Amino acid sequence: MGYRDILVQVDETRASRPRAVAAAALAARSQAQLTGVFLRSQFMRTYMGAEVITYMAPETIEAILKDHADAVARAAEAARELFESAAADAGVQSDWLEVEGDDDFGIIACARRFDLTVLPPVALTSMGVLRIHAADIGMAAGGPILVVPEAGLAATPARRILVAWKGARESARALNDAWPLLAEAEDVHVLIVSKEAEAGPEGLLQRHFERHGCKANIVVDRSDDASAADILRRQVKALDADLLVMGLYGRPRLSEWVLGGVSRDLLAAPPAGLFLSH
Repeated sequence: MGYRDILVQVDETRASRPRAVAAAALAARSQAQLTGVFLRSQFMRTYMGAEVITYMAPETIEAILKDHADAVARAAEAARELFESAAADAGVQSDWLEVEGDDDFGIIACARRFDLTVLPPVALTSMGVLRIHAADIGMAAGGPILVVPEAGLAATPARRILVAWKGARESARALNDAWPLLAEAEDVHVLIVSKEAEAGPEGLLQRHFERHGCKANIVVDRSDDASAADILRRQVKALDADLLVMGLYGRPRLSEWVLGGVSRDLLAAPPAGLFLSH
């Protein structure tokens, strides 16, 4: 079954255009409904503490809030025009949502109600007031996210897909969530980073792909002189991959934060589109 309901986060900046275009193209290929979501920001939470408000005249507070609300409305309208233009160009049915972005649970609640959420590495609320990391949304959403670099995707759907596989739960979840994209790819490569990879699990994995009608090339990288993130970047470049499919955070989040981690490294500067699932 393909993706029938796709959500894409859009703001008023030009950087949203490639993301909206990619989401619309994917929706068109999947015959899916596309929904754009805009993250509003609340001026009071962001800028003003109770001690500041205490010394302001009521009319001053009212004027400040009105100016902020007007600016948010203009930003939302600009984002909606950008989104609807991309949806119209792709010929897909679309909806529009506006949620409070100051609390990241606004977009997380939305993401839990869609098959796939399309995001930038860092989502901005209106006027760039707050930054919400795609990793935080992906960890809590309960479903896959597609992270689109600022330059957009090289191809939609991806023609050449690299699957990062290490046999963990996150790897299996990402693979299962990515089947609709893998089914349409021209080339699929599965990368196993291991100094001593065994043939048994690789054979099982190969047959698993074959039973899905997908011919995959299993690549075992036994490098011991580079981090896993560096190896993935190198393989993405060598294979000219349009999309990297991988589990999101294979270790406890505290360990990822302290030690670094593949997910955090790749999200900081995506080498291609990232399809992530936790």
